Amino acid sequence: MALKNLSDSSELKKQELLKSFIEAPEGQSFPQEVVALYLDCSPWTLAKMRCNANELPFRKIGRRVSYKKCDVLAYEAKKTVTCTAQLSI
Repeated sequence: MALKNLSDSSELKKQELLKSFIEAPEGQSFPQEVVALYLDCSPWTLAKMRCNANELPFRKIGRRVSYKKCDVLAYEAKKTVTCTAQLSI
């Protein structure tokens, strides 16, 4: 499986993609590369999360995987902690 990675993209291109994600309406869908950039992880991490039935909902049509912005933000909020003791839960 070949996952597209944005590590070879310029910083300007990455900033433009992040800005498009942040300014987009909550219902808009984004490819896994943009979501990985926003969550500061690799597309491979998202692929593992999909295989492990993680809490981040995704849509898959054929080979195309996408995530709704509202789902990404909800997942991020759910993973927010206020102290390290919460991590053991």
